[in-house]
Amino acid sequence: MRVVKKISVGALALSLAAAGFSMPVFAQVKVGVINSTSGAFSAFGQRYQTGMEVALEEINAAGGINGEMLELVVQDDRSEAQSALAAVESMKNQGIPLVIGSYASSITGPMARLMTRQKMPLIVLGSADDSITNPGSPWVFRAKHNSTIVANTYFDFFDSLREKDPDGLKNVAILHGNGAWPTSLAEEGKRQIDKRGYSLTASQAYDQGTTDFRPILNRFRSANPDILYIVSYAEDGVAITRQMKEVGLNAKIISLDTSSSLPSYIEQVGDLADYVVSTVSWSKDVKYDGAAELEERLRAKAKGEPSFYEAEGYLAVRVAADALQRAKSKEPEDIRQALAETNLTTPVTTVTFEDWGAFKGQNPIRSLILQIQDGKHVTVFPEDLAAQAPQYPTPAWDQR
Repeated sequence: MRVVKKISVGALALSLAAAGFSMPVFAQVKVGVINSTSGAFSAFGQRYQTGMEVALEEINAAGGINGEMLELVVQDDRSEAQSALAAVESMKNQGIPLVIGSYASSITGPMARLMTRQKMPLIVLGSADDSITNPGSPWVFRAKHNSTIVANTYFDFFDSLREKDPDGLKNVAILHGNGAWPTSLAEEGKRQIDKRGYSLTASQAYDQGTTDFRPILNRFRSANPDILYIVSYAEDGVAITRQMKEVGLNAKIISLDTSSSLPSYIEQVGDLADYVVSTVSWSKDVKYDGAAELEERLRAKAKGEPSFYEAEGYLAVRVAADALQRAKSKEPEDIRQALAETNLTTPVTTVTFEDWGAFKGQNPIRSLILQIQDGKHVTVFPEDLAAQAPQYPTPAWDQR
């Protein structure tokens, strides 16, 4: 297993000693990070890493964990579940009592099951598949949203528009990848359609690696949906958007999760991105205390526009540090207990780990709807956290 990054004040101490200087030697508190820094999900893993580094710098500048410096021991899962499981074993052998990871639900799910057997606390980094915290485990904690929260946020948003246009929003078409997260969000979307009185007019899963979506999109055009509910990864969403315009697939609302939430999506599809919506856990213009200042720090570290991925990385490390600060000892059980008692306010969101419904260790976070307006991501829902009103309906492609 390859260690791709180890952030430590110890390295600084050794450098200064070699140069003839001296400085106090600080004890260190270690947190393991299992992240996709290479492979198919590396673009997301790098964004998470940026956010984690911002949090680490902030925490250590404020005195660390009860006077001890925090260290992140990062191992690359290569965007593969087996590598992640090997990394868990490596962390356990190193005596690391708390782990953060990973991006994809297909990786984090097996990690969560192994760490439950090993009795090691896990803070979920990026994965949102419901099954990770439903039925859950007393050793697994997720501060970010899950499929149920995301789907409910979408349909709360759709409902808010339907109140203004009761005859215009009835039919939904669902297109999704066949991975764990897209499937989970699509299935929850279908439950919301039944629950809220919409009609499912078309539904199609596709294999990862698909590049030509036009046969599916042509069938969807014949179904004449009011709402397009699309769940895809980054490159898929770019191709889908371009090909929707090619075939003339129109809808009053186009939701594209998670592709359209990335700055690179706008760069790649240009003005085709306008009006598209996505659900995120954080945005730069959300009305939370400290959000603007956090955006500045993330932007400086990323050397470009940050997304909610950087914010989720930041959040995971802040949650870990808060639990370590309060834990009675560095033993896994004491850290697990401290995590279970979390009541934390951050510029990303508030965090309490609750058992609600069938979920365990899940933060009941309020997710946000972003819409792309004039080439920029804007928070448009919920209304009390929004920076702008949503632009509705989405004009047809040939009328833009």
